[in-house]
Amino acid sequence: MRMLLPHLRIGWLAVSLVIFASCASTKKVSQQQRYMNEQYRELKDVLNEADVTIIKDSIKVIFSNGVLFESGSDQLRDDIKPAFQRFAQLLNKYDKTKIIIAGHTDNTGSVEFNRELSEKRAKSAKELLSSYQVKEDRMFTWGMADRDPLADNSTKEGRARNRRVEFVILYNVKEG
Repeated sequence: MRMLLPHLRIGWLAVSLVIFASCASTKKVSQQQRYMNEQYRELKDVLNEADVTIIKDSIKVIFSNGVLFESGSDQLRDDIKPAFQRFAQLLNKYDKTKIIIAGHTDNTGSVEFNRELSEKRAKSAKELLSSYQVKEDRMFTWGMADRDPLADNSTKEGRARNRRVEFVILYNVKEG
């Protein structure tokens, strides 16, 4: 019996260390979740022009309630710029994140034209956010062309909704 006692102590020590490490890991994840949940709530309150959703460990922001781009253009309309400024203020407040910016088009135009246009739209959104002091090294652009429509491309209104940029905000674990 005495021979088993030292092994039990080592066993309990190992179990205790595993539980401690697990709790520390859980605490870190919950801090990240709290951070992202706070940012989500503020974005939801401030950005009436956008659909803001939380998906697992990320936040998705789609400015779909208004037309962002004219057909064939990569220039953001002036009337959306105040919303982007409020968006940038919150991105600057919650600076422990990275932002993926995906540009989209409707289905008019060639595949190559739409691919290039969607990339330009993403870069245009990045440049505008950068002008509001969002650090460029936090933002990554991607052109989606017409691959992921929000609305029916057979209507004028649907095509207008599909001319957009989407933002996915991810917690930067290297910062945490």
